[in-house]
Amino acid sequence: MKLKLFAILCMSMLLIAGCAGKPKIVVCIGDSLTVCGGEGGRYSDWLGEYLPEHKIINKGVNGDTLAGGKARFQRDVLDQKANVVIIGLGANDYWRKNRTIEELQTDLSDMVKRAQAENIKVVIISCFVSGDHEQKEDIESGSSKIDFGEAIGYMEFQVSEKYSCCYVPNMQVDIKPNGTEPYWGDKNHPNKSGNELIAKRILPELKKALKKAANK
Repeated sequence: MKLKLFAILCMSMLLIAGCAGKPKIVVCIGDSLTVCGGEGGRYSDWLGEYLPEHKIINKGVNGDTLAGGKARFQRDVLDQKANVVIIGLGANDYWRKNRTIEELQTDLSDMVKRAQAENIKVVIISCFVSGDHEQKEDIESGSSKIDFGEAIGYMEFQVSEKYSCCYVPNMQVDIKPNGTEPYWGDKNHPNKSGNELIAKRILPELKKALKKAANK
């Protein structure tokens, strides 16, 4: 009887482990920072190297904004049956500076809420962090733009806190300043080498999200 109970316990543990280890779908929705690096050199490709048991889908669109991500969220995230979404948008909103922080926050919050309504775990990745003046001076002009970048970073932090998202601030910190060899393809876009370090910075938070997805 004891052997039988032991066998049943072992089988149950194997089944639980099997469910926890089931491959997940991770969608990376973003702009040119999600696209850059070339085939095999995007940060999503590096994540796929580190997590080969999972399916990593790249849904980056050059020039996209938070509003653009919101508009295509159904097609590019929800319809993909994602278990985890990595949201990397806001850089082009920074450059254009034609919408308020409140409007940007509404768009990001909308994507997060729609994801969570489908039990999709969210990782927000950001180019910005409050107080990051020194690292941005070489690519930004004027204190008002620096302040706007900080405001976007703080907004992303607030959304991540409010909705209990995984969060990666200042994802390019390991390859700053912009244009530094051998990490940049141009002044604003990391190359394959740069994206490897960005992926490594994202990886711990993605693993947290995958663990949450496995336990849902």
